[in-house]
Amino acid sequence: MAEPQNFNPPEHDPISPSYSQISRVPISSTHTLVSIAGQVGYDTTTHTIPPTLGEQCSLAFANVDKCLELVGATRKDVVQTRQYVVGLLKGGEGGKGQDPERNKRYLEWLGDSPPPPSALLGVESLAHEKLLYEI
Repeated sequence: MAEPQNFNPPEHDPISPSYSQISRVPISSTHTLVSIAGQVGYDTTTHTIPPTLGEQCSLAFANVDKCLELVGATRKDVVQTRQYVVGLLKGGEGGKGQDPERNKRYLEWLGDSPPPPSALLGVESLAHEKLLYEI
């Protein structure tokens, strides 16, 4: 059995020495299983987190794309997503998880690919107090 390769995208800040963003393991001579850690709305160029849910969604999708590109995959290869939204059912900025803007940006990101199975989960918080979204 092949050993997993665990690594981080070069432009991503190191999160922790005990944590990798991407795991890749060959499962046959022609297929590879890839797992990508949750990606958030963090701008890896400016090292900032934008204030709105919509902006964070777009950045999180861009970060997923960077990870996919590193392993030679595309959005069409995605078989499942989990979306975490701070305050999904509450009021305020973090309570816009079911806002059409999040869904619109998600569907735009998928493009012409049929949506994979997905879970939308409301959470109290994410890894940083300014984060509102993770996929």
